[in-house]
Amino acid sequence: MCAGQATKPVTVKDLLFGSDRFRLNCRLGMAACILLAASSLGSSISRAVAAETQVVDPFAVVAAFDRAAQLQGWPGFDATAYPIAIYDGERTLLLRHPNPPAEFLLLPGHEGVRVSPGKHSAMRWNSNADIGGVPTATLLLTIEPGRTVDYEAHILFHEVFHLFSRPLHPTWSPNEIWRYNYPVDDLENYRQLLLEEEALAKAMESESDSDGVSWAAAALTIRLDRQARLSQEHRSYETALELQEGTAVYMGRSMLGVASETERLREDRGPAGIRWRFYETGAAISVILDRLAPSWKEDLDARPEVTFTQLLSTALAAMDADPATFSNEVRTRIEERAITALNKLSAEREQLYDDFLQRRNRVIIRLADEEDHFSFDRFDPMAVEILDQGEALQAHLLTSSHPRGEVSFENPRFLPRSLEGVIALTSPVGQHPFLGGYRRIAFSGFSDKPVVERNGIAVNVKADGLFVSFSGATIESTDHELIITVLPSAAIE
Repeated sequence: MCAGQATKPVTVKDLLFGSDRFRLNCRLGMAACILLAASSLGSSISRAVAAETQVVDPFAVVAAFDRAAQLQGWPGFDATAYPIAIYDGERTLLLRHPNPPAEFLLLPGHEGVRVSPGKHSAMRWNSNADIGGVPTATLLLTIEPGRTVDYEAHILFHEVFHLFSRPLHPTWSPNEIWRYNYPVDDLENYRQLLLEEEALAKAMESESDSDGVSWAAAALTIRLDRQARLSQEHRSYETALELQEGTAVYMGRSMLGVASETERLREDRGPAGIRWRFYETGAAISVILDRLAPSWKEDLDARPEVTFTQLLSTALAAMDADPATFSNEVRTRIEERAITALNKLSAEREQLYDDFLQRRNRVIIRLADEEDHFSFDRFDPMAVEILDQGEALQAHLLTSSHPRGEVSFENPRFLPRSLEGVIALTSPVGQHPFLGGYRRIAFSGFSDKPVVERNGIAVNVKADGLFVSFSGATIESTDHELIITVLPSAAIE
């Protein structure tokens, strides 16, 4: 516990819903990572939400969106030229679509608008989706009812900008697999991330151009030093995410007239909130470049390989400004903040691991041959919590194969931002939680004991959402634990 922190017992529910690592920033889309998790929410939940709360008028949202499109915030970007789909709790509206699927019928009284009853299968989140073979921006007004028309319109603007930027800038797509072994527990990297964010905020808030330039130079200096210690994969991940999501955040907030606000940049996300951090730094650098290099958008489109770091470096080199420096008081405060956050991360991981061990009816799948491994096949990226040493809790989907069998798991009680029901704990081969495969897979929290079927050394196991099948394995069991040991090929030949 941190000094001064309340001594109320921390529950797993507190950790999950109070932890920055599980706070899904729905307002920013998060297209690449959320589709699997969102798809598990049943239509009954959406109908219940719609029945209890009033969503805004979707046509008012479109009108606000069209007014914003007239601002022409990016060269060549006409926001009204892209198809959009909106779910209002009762129906899915499709507008400006060149090839509407048959299930979308013309809506009387609204020229060019088509409608399909209920939530269309493509409407999984505020994102982009394939509808009728055409990339389409999707907006669900039921995600957080009560938000204003303009706020919903700015989310839609964000998603439509992705439709514009992705074909123009294919290199902006981050490889999300590198998020899972990003050095979130590296104290120095985290300390410098906090300093970089603070310098960017000061650059945005500076009233004089000279102060703005000096703080931008400070942010760049910190960044170059910090990134020099990262792997190329993690540098590339930061760069692509900043460009892809930072520009979209900037465009959406520009529509609202709040692009220069710094509250979100200073928000406490914790060390593991790494993905959302670069939404904010990308948006911040966009605002700073508006001030330092007004033609930066044209430059970026003309040279797709250029990064935000390079654009900022070029702009600052022409101004020959010395970087601003933080006071000792600020540095000490950020150092203390970083240490506290890393201690909190460690405590949360320990608590989550302990909760897994305390659940009853575990199934453990291991290998007799230490050189062997289970493959990494499928997982839900928004139902994963990375623990120490690359171990991972997986709360929803997991499939893994092996030359002599397979493991398939789908949590029937899964809800986003929750570890309800059965959860899996995977132990990796190598340093990455997934890429090298698993050396051990365990499941915990079954409501009943698993059903075991044996035929010689062939083993099948079934339980809540779990199916395990191996052609050669041994089984050991206790009152609350079933251990399956997969035999090496030499043992069954």
